[in-house]
Amino acid sequence: MSSINIVTITELSKILKVKEKTLYQWAELGQIPSLKLNGCLRFELNEIFEWVKSCKREPHSSYNPFTQARGPRKGGDVEYGALSKR
Repeated sequence: MSSINIVTITELSKILKVKEKTLYQWAELGQIPSLKLNGCLRFELNEIFEWVKSCKREPHSSYNPFTQARGPRKGGDVEYGALSKR
């Protein structure tokens, strides 16, 4: 039998490092797994951890910021109006 670990909104707010107001909004919109016990919003930690994993984005392998072509900065080159040496 697996154990169930239920936390309050205040506890989850500290775990996820988000405001309680945000958690209330996510729960209202059905964006985060939650349950109501006797009118109080609660969260099951195993479900939350799975939800967090499902939100993870994988990096795009084709993007490399070091290989992106960039032109010279404005004003940083004589061709673009910088003052010439006298």
